[in-house]
Amino acid sequence: MNERVMQFRIGMFVIVAGLVLTMMIIWFGESPTLFRDHSFVKVHFIEAPGVAEGTPVRKSGIRIGEVSDVQFSEPDQPEGVIVTLSISSKYKIREGANPRISRSLIGDVAIDFEPGKGPGLLVMSRDAAKAPQLEGVVAPDPARALAAATVAFEKAGATLATIDNAFSELSKITKNADQIGPFLATWKETGNRVSTAADSIDRFVKANESDFKPALSNLKAVSEKLDRTLDPDTLASLKRGINQFASATNRLDTSLADAAPVFKDLGAGVRTQPKTDFGQTVRRLNVITSDVNLLTQTLRTKEGTLNPNGTLQMLVAKSEMYDNMNRMATTATDVFSGLKPVVALLRVFSEKIAKDPSLIARGALQR
Repeated sequence: MNERVMQFRIGMFVIVAGLVLTMMIIWFGESPTLFRDHSFVKVHFIEAPGVAEGTPVRKSGIRIGEVSDVQFSEPDQPEGVIVTLSISSKYKIREGANPRISRSLIGDVAIDFEPGKGPGLLVMSRDAAKAPQLEGVVAPDPARALAAATVAFEKAGATLATIDNAFSELSKITKNADQIGPFLATWKETGNRVSTAADSIDRFVKANESDFKPALSNLKAVSEKLDRTLDPDTLASLKRGINQFASATNRLDTSLADAAPVFKDLGAGVRTQPKTDFGQTVRRLNVITSDVNLLTQTLRTKEGTLNPNGTLQMLVAKSEMYDNMNRMATTATDVFSGLKPVVALLRVFSEKIAKDPSLIARGALQR
């Protein structure tokens, strides 16, 4: 075998292996529909969370196709998303089947066709641009349902706790059931006593029914006389009297409010500074009374008698103090009498000096 034949065989093997590998990738890859017969249908969704090209399309749990295109709706169409579905032609869908976007708890998204109840088959097109359009729905998000269920379970837990507390209280009441019997017996006895009292009142009314009627008649007559007595003038006078009494009461309240500071000063302590003139006067009287009290305490002994050793007491009770004072006055008078000539000479001397101060110098030189 020459070299050319060997190279040809190797080249053919590589080409065949490449074709087989390509076919396997296409067949088992994400685009098996390239070599399959399929039809198209468009679905309008208000929203399409998680839907993208390649999202599986299922019917009764079996995959029948996939999403080939996702676009927003045209301006002249209702707001939403237009999803083009590529469905294998070997699967037939009955009329009335509604496509629905469903989600699993782990986030997988698929479009499921609900079973249709129409008599015929759903019309689809070989051309995606001319495919008919259906209205689809979006199933509730399980995650939101799970969150709502969590909240509901929390509320249920609170409700169960409340029920548990209620049963606990009921258990306490059951434990105290032995006390309910005496309570009911007491309540029954009280009812019997009330019934007996009502019977007694009824008998008393029936026994004195003949007296009640004249009394009611007299009461009616008195009320009629009172109505005749209270004529409009009398009522007006009574109203004026009440108004005057109310005015006097208001003036008395005002006077008491004005005198409140005076009462406050009267009830305050000695060291408190009064805020009214009357309070200042009372405080001065208190101070004078306190000083007089101190003075009288000095003038008397502990036994309550007059102290004979005090100066004032000696002036009042002993004549020696008066005699001494008289002698002092006489002595002072004699002294002042002897000083009169001296004072006269000093006055003459001062007058001469005032007239001629040089006399002092001349007298000194003469000596």
